[in-house]
Amino acid sequence: MTLTLTGFQAHRARPLFSPIDAVIPAGSFVAVVGPNGAGKSSLLGALAGTGVASSGRAELDGVDLGTVRARNRAGLLGLMTQDGTAPNELLVHDIVAIGSGAAQRAGIPHPSVSDALALVGAAEHEWHRASALSGGQRQLVQLARLLAQAPPLMLLDEPTSALDPAFQLRALEVIRDRCRAGHTALVTLHDLGTALRFADRVLVIPGSGQAALTGGTEDVLTPELIERVYGVSAELVRSSSGLPLLALGAERAAAPVRPKETAR
Repeated sequence: MTLTLTGFQAHRARPLFSPIDAVIPAGSFVAVVGPNGAGKSSLLGALAGTGVASSGRAELDGVDLGTVRARNRAGLLGLMTQDGTAPNELLVHDIVAIGSGAAQRAGIPHPSVSDALALVGAAEHEWHRASALSGGQRQLVQLARLLAQAPPLMLLDEPTSALDPAFQLRALEVIRDRCRAGHTALVTLHDLGTALRFADRVLVIPGSGQAALTGGTEDVLTPELIERVYGVSAELVRSSSGLPLLALGAERAAAPVRPKETAR
């Protein structure tokens, strides 16, 4: 399903960013990036209708998300927040089953609870209580819940923030695979190198009243834009296998390091 934003803004007493106009094709992996406090998380909350006010329009294949009843929204979109928690007494199976139950009610094909947990590498925890899990393991469970829900539009706020490198890669690969199957994902990220590697599109929210930018990841995330938005120099290079690599503060890093002088 195509996501169309027309003059869309999130509000917390005031607009948090300039109006966004964007057409995001189905199957896109969109990295939502920008400085701290620019409104990235609030954008996802406003799209999901989770207590963040909004103005403008957000349409999914012509359906105005702002008018969809809460009980029908789970068939269109799902949200994974940074602080997503569940009661400690719940079993992991029951948490992920919340997602699969929403998919069943909406008539959406979806992976089973066990399959969703296996996708993220958390199958061994299915019958553990949430209270027994680490922060990273809980994050994997919340991702599995979203995968089990299988909504056309996935909204993920820093989904790898508590994960070690191996699970970060696994989670991002799972999200990318879901997009290749036709789902759309908006994923807030702070690591621009990760955005370049995994996302095919990017939505930059610069903050300070500047207009948002969207388009192909490498077309938009140029060294010039990074320096303007983040205030750091950057250099984009490629690994021997062709992967894009981003060196931040490249000019300063290239300066020779002088040995410390020995006290006389």
